[in-house]
Amino acid sequence: MTALRASSLPGAIRNEVARLKGAGHTLLPLGGGEEGKAPMVRAWAGPGLTLAQILAPMHRTGSQAYGVRLDKLAVVDCDSDDAELVAQLEARFGASPVHVETPRGRHLYYRANGTAPNLRAEGLPVDIKTGARSYVMGPLSLRPDGWFYAPAKGVLGVDALPILRRVTATKPAPIQTGQRHDSLIKEAIAMVECVESAEELTANLASIRDDRCDDPATIPDAELRSIAGWAWARRLENQIYQGRNSAFRVDRLALDALRGCANDADAIALLVLLVDRHGHTPGKRFPLDFKAMRAAGLLNLSVPRLRGARRTLEGAGLLRLAGRHRAGSRPQTYVLNRLNPGVGSTGNVEPMPNAQHGSVQRETGGRV
Repeated sequence: MTALRASSLPGAIRNEVARLKGAGHTLLPLGGGEEGKAPMVRAWAGPGLTLAQILAPMHRTGSQAYGVRLDKLAVVDCDSDDAELVAQLEARFGASPVHVETPRGRHLYYRANGTAPNLRAEGLPVDIKTGARSYVMGPLSLRPDGWFYAPAKGVLGVDALPILRRVTATKPAPIQTGQRHDSLIKEAIAMVECVESAEELTANLASIRDDRCDDPATIPDAELRSIAGWAWARRLENQIYQGRNSAFRVDRLALDALRGCANDADAIALLVLLVDRHGHTPGKRFPLDFKAMRAAGLLNLSVPRLRGARRTLEGAGLLRLAGRHRAGSRPQTYVLNRLNPGVGSTGNVEPMPNAQHGSVQRETGGRV
């Protein structure tokens, strides 16, 4: 007789999934993607899964995350846990008895009430997710990166949810023909960090097309899928730039190249500052005026230490001289390089320096 394999899932998450499934909610096993938020089943917007179909992939992969599909639900997804923002939203849509803390903010649960307004268009860091093609991480979910979805108020599946209250708001100006494509791209960039998939982003763009664009019938679904796919790819590659309200990438290879240097802490601090200021524009040339940088409070290092950090970055191949000083007309300028072996033939990537000789190979137009 073959013994049954013991489940590696914590009892709390197994019981929560079983309880919510029994309460009539449609659930999904999550665990795919970089943040572990993607469904682990195909056609997840189709018929609801059985409890075994939900738990089996979680058990097999060790995932402790599941999604609540929003067939008849609406979730106000706040990117901020600011108490004033939450109070503003509940004053507008009605008080929600179920709140769940998320890595960025908070989920407020309601029953669905038709098409939800686009709060991003109103300048709020909030999305309203609803429908069978939308889902959110369920309470007690634990992502692979350690972020936990903690119940903050009430119990989903126990507390009766009110209908999301319809509120008449000032309707944004219609998007005119000739501006529609660019406007949809801007909307995609604004929303892409807050959706769970390219498909959800496409659905959100379809709502904007139908509600705000002139002559929406002439914007095909294929155009929306193309825009959403482009924005989703940029998100995965960490190439979405939204000013100071954005993240930027520092390659681990760059940090590896600096660790162990005599002034590695200074060099890493200078590298992070330069990537922050200039790394989003491939091949950008910039001067290094250390006195001005200190005066602006960008780095609290002495000028000799900053010069030493610059030399370390140059020696590691992370920074190169791009233009020499010309008295009275041009300062000395530099360009950031990217260490990325195996892609040196790409037009916007600098090849990795020779590790044995420390020499920088032929320039191909640096990018960080």
